[in-house]
Amino acid sequence: MKLLNLQLPDGVYVVGEWNGWVPTEADKMTYSSEEDAYVFELPVASVTFNPSRSGPQFSIGWYKVIYKQGGVTNVSSAIPVWKENLGSDTKLTIYATPTAMVNGQAVGVGDSEKFKTALKNWSIGGEINGWNLSQGQMNWDSAKKVFLYERTNFTGEKKEYKYKLSRTDNDWKPWEMNYDGKKYDAGMGQDASFSLPEAGTYDVTFTYNPKFSILEVKYEKK
Repeated sequence: MKLLNLQLPDGVYVVGEWNGWVPTEADKMTYSSEEDAYVFELPVASVTFNPSRSGPQFSIGWYKVIYKQGGVTNVSSAIPVWKENLGSDTKLTIYATPTAMVNGQAVGVGDSEKFKTALKNWSIGGEINGWNLSQGQMNWDSAKKVFLYERTNFTGEKKEYKYKLSRTDNDWKPWEMNYDGKKYDAGMGQDASFSLPEAGTYDVTFTYNPKFSILEVKYEKK
């Protein structure tokens, strides 16, 4: 891959404002068999945090992951990091699984900031609950390392929804953290969706894997 006249060997790289969005060997991720993922430890001090569009009370930084192998290049969408969620952390651990990556999307990439389970609200909001985040709080499954939200006895067809990191009930700010299953910073009209195969009553389970930004919906007819 050639970026700004820079020849880059095959590999998985993290880019952001600290390197001018141009990867170097120092930004190369290494594979961890323990994590079953490529991993990169980024000093929090290296991240440039700017005020959110939602207001100066939120500070957001960004990064991307670039995968290049055998003539194939995938570049993730920009992944936000919410500074206030990091607390006293001095390092941000970034994860990537190239086999799941989709060019221009966040899928296959995640980080330790999104594992912060002490936050008040990790929620699903959508037509299933009147877009009320306080009615869609997700629970952490420590065994599977995913967030879960279950809706029982649901009747409907195609439904729109988003995943949201928030610290107050039904607060969609900062907007940069709205996730539609493809990109963070998803705005109005950019929603994930699911469709039930036929009329009836279902139990619906939403799953979010913060390590790789994978958002899924499964359902079972009653």
